[in-house]
Amino acid sequence: MTHSRKHALERQRFAPSTAFTLVELLISMVVLSMILIIATSVMNETQKTWLQTTARSEQFRDARLAFEQITQNLRQATLNTYMTYQYNDGDTPTVPENKTQAPLKYLRHSELQFVTGRAATVLGVGANPEIPGHCVFFQGAVGVTQRDGYESLDRLLCSRGYFIIYGDDAAYRPAHVTTARTRFRLMEYRPPAERNEVYSVTPGVWFQDAEKEVVGMDETATRAAYTRPVTENIIALIISPRVSDAEAKESGRLPNWMAPDYAYDSVKVRGESTNNLQGTQHLLPPLVRVTLVALDETSARHLEERSGTNVPDLLPPNTFTSAANYEQDMLALESRLQVQKLNYRVFTTTIGLRNSKWAMYGH
Repeated sequence: MTHSRKHALERQRFAPSTAFTLVELLISMVVLSMILIIATSVMNETQKTWLQTTARSEQFRDARLAFEQITQNLRQATLNTYMTYQYNDGDTPTVPENKTQAPLKYLRHSELQFVTGRAATVLGVGANPEIPGHCVFFQGAVGVTQRDGYESLDRLLCSRGYFIIYGDDAAYRPAHVTTARTRFRLMEYRPPAERNEVYSVTPGVWFQDAEKEVVGMDETATRAAYTRPVTENIIALIISPRVSDAEAKESGRLPNWMAPDYAYDSVKVRGESTNNLQGTQHLLPPLVRVTLVALDETSARHLEERSGTNVPDLLPPNTFTSAANYEQDMLALESRLQVQKLNYRVFTTTIGLRNSKWAMYGH
């Protein structure tokens, strides 16, 4: 064997091997398995989170649509306020007692009305736990009619109202569904334009039939109910008339000074001053904060199972009676819902009323 051939064989013998050993192969398989397990776990968690988010979004879809409906219709609220002669201090101050009576002065006036406050109080049903939270009633150009040929008149002046009722669904449950569902429901008072009797009745009477006119088993095509559910599982509606922070700072008052107890009635004299003897009378508030608290269906079902025939007491005592305590009251409500393991969502916004003439009359 030549010297060069011998040297080549020795180099080949001592050259490092390029093949994998059994130990290396096993380690590689373990590492690859761990990577696959981690990747699968991440994908599963991502999919689970996505499904939960989608389901939660679907659960509150109806509540979101109801919230948009309330805020959109509230923006249409109007009073058509005008200046006229005052002849007396009675229920009809703009009507002279005889043809020779001289007017006393000018005053601001409107035949329409904007009302907020505790629903049970405004509707005159006393301390009724089946009607919790607040309500709002107003007129606006929202165009609802039952008269043939008038369907295209979508700017007709109509009344509107929103409040919550707790009860079963016997009146509007399909005949083939035998299981009753007892829920909190957001109700809409929606009489047609031809039922808009605000010009001919005493203020504050036109909306007090709202609770009595809830859809029932006796509804017919010729006698339709004017109060119907918008959506279920709305446990709180909070309405707070207010002014802007800038205006509150300028006047040295709180933003909620016009409705410190959430109650606002445009017919009544309130917040008067030496420069404005009528105060907020016959004026729309410039801003309204609307808050809606909704449960998902699973929580509502568990709540029904736990409560039985009793009305669930979800609002903590004495909450949402003072607008200055709004934030604390919301924290108390959310804490109670969390303790009861109820899944909820809060929708809130502050909207401007387009037809408010707040600045025009010295505010």
